[in-house]
Amino acid sequence: MSGALVRIAAMALKELRVVLLDRRVLTTLVISPIIQLILFGFATTLEVKNITVGVVNRDSGVAAEQFLAGVGALRNVRALQFYASEQALADAIEQREVIAGVLLPPDLSTKVARGEPATVGVLLDGRRINAAQIVAGYLNDIALQTGATLRPDTVTAAPQVVARHWFNPNLEYRWFTLPGMITLITTVLVLSVSVQAIAREREAGTWDQLMAMPMRYWEIVAGKCVPAFTVGLCNGVLYILIIPLVSDVPFVGSIPLMILAIACFSITVTAIGLSVSTLAQNQQQAFLGGFLVIVPMMLLSGYASPVDSMAPWLQPISWLDPLSHMLILCHGLFLKGIPAETVLAQIMPMLAVASTALVAATLLLKWRSE
Repeated sequence: MSGALVRIAAMALKELRVVLLDRRVLTTLVISPIIQLILFGFATTLEVKNITVGVVNRDSGVAAEQFLAGVGALRNVRALQFYASEQALADAIEQREVIAGVLLPPDLSTKVARGEPATVGVLLDGRRINAAQIVAGYLNDIALQTGATLRPDTVTAAPQVVARHWFNPNLEYRWFTLPGMITLITTVLVLSVSVQAIAREREAGTWDQLMAMPMRYWEIVAGKCVPAFTVGLCNGVLYILIIPLVSDVPFVGSIPLMILAIACFSITVTAIGLSVSTLAQNQQQAFLGGFLVIVPMMLLSGYASPVDSMAPWLQPISWLDPLSHMLILCHGLFLKGIPAETVLAQIMPMLAVASTALVAATLLLKWRSE
């Protein structure tokens, strides 16, 4: 073993000892991520379920009964709440008792029976824009089905659409969130360790001793990478094993390719964290710097909203975000089983970012030491 490898190994063992001997750190890095994976994976969802729809019914005819029966039969509707007036319905929406309200006019059934255009009023809570849009789609579909049932002669024949959902047949939202949580939680864990690596030396008063050691700057950076990289890799592998056990999310890809992707992602996030750590004077600054980095990374990753829906000038920036590539790999390997060439195509940008960040951390460490 060359002298450089011996020095890097010694630095890595020293850093691992600092992390592993702290019981509070072990709790944060092992127990807490498992709890977060389970809670966030089952709690974070954009599905609209168990909703209550408010109703002001001024019509006692067949059309109103048919429409309300269709709304009540929706599996995502928990209950129909009837109100005596539009003002009472508006107050219910304002107090968040219902997310949507339906106004059925007194001449609804009469117009439908005559084949005349009929209107159903819908009030939606715009404060919950995503849920409101989905509920509006539900109600529109029920209205169309009601009209087709009561007056089939007035409905223009149209091609029937048969939808098939590849890779997620039942559109289970957990199949999207749980693989994605591997990326998000690993990012938080790795950054929380790596941003403290060098800043801790300054705060503990061992910075001069570190600089006096017979090690090159890149060797120090390489040794400091090991704990955060190990934390990311171990937790990522643990998540691969846990997710199929606690949910029905399948894993149809290659486990070696998934481990390779997690390793490349962990070293990339570690390098970014070390770059931040070299600039910080103390651990508080390092923590704030990590927070400053992690929020844009998550927003640009495509987890909360698709990259294609972002502003055109932001989409090229998202290519530099390792989270965006890792999300593609997690969903692809879990649900689709993407081939090795596709995995490598997503790994290469991450390694490019990792190389740049490691060089930056080395240069910044040299600059701060002088």
